[in-house]
Amino acid sequence: MDQVRRVVAVALIVLAVAVGLNLMLTPVYHDGGDTYPIWQVMNWFMAVAVVIALFISFHRVRSLTGGPNDPVTREYLGATALFLGATGLIIIFYWNWLWTLNPESETGLAAQSHLNHFPWMDVLFSWVAGSSGLYLWRAVGQKMSRR
Repeated sequence: MDQVRRVVAVALIVLAVAVGLNLMLTPVYHDGGDTYPIWQVMNWFMAVAVVIALFISFHRVRSLTGGPNDPVTREYLGATALFLGATGLIIIFYWNWLWTLNPESETGLAAQSHLNHFPWMDVLFSWVAGSSGLYLWRAVGQKMSRR
């Protein structure tokens, strides 16, 4: 099971880096057309990754939650911030991505709104997926070193 977690951690980190780099390089290679073929492929991987990141962050917060009088630690604040970021990301990602699968559902300014949200969503994705992957990698490493 630890090997599966390692593979998921690496996949999240690699995808986070790939999304960040592709976001920066899209203006360089994009021909100005209406389609973004690389993003169309990457979105499918991102759709799975956002669910995994939400799952990881939820379980991380859940493992740190104590009683109402427990002190608030840096670990707890970080876990909560990651969970809230993943929650916001899953909402904005699926709102945007489902629109790309049916772009005729909204036109004009509404369609432009979707295009304006993609860069912000991609930045948030890189942070959330990368942080979730790093956390998972470290968690497996700590667990293995205790054996």
